[in-house]
Amino acid sequence: MGSYEQLSMFTMSMEPTTAICCFGRGLASATPIETWMADLVPNGEYVIHVAGHPLVLRPAGIARKAIPKGHEFYHYLIGDKLYAGIFVGRDAR
Repeated sequence: MGSYEQLSMFTMSMEPTTAICCFGRGLASATPIETWMADLVPNGEYVIHVAGHPLVLRPAGIARKAIPKGHEFYHYLIGDKLYAGIFVGRDAR
């Protein structure tokens, strides 16, 4: 049987956290995703900005050692958890 936990907007951390890029070890400030981002990437958890563009981070589901060579640039570590990023955007209308 699974365990469940109730969250409210008052208990969720809105503080930025640090994401470490697996390519070059650069640091980025990660914040929880916005609603429109969750519509595009349902399993997204965080967003960082790369050159002014939002990159939604979602659990990678693999170990860091399993990142395919040449794909490190869109993988980030937050704590001990590995995330893969996907760029998102929306109409300016």
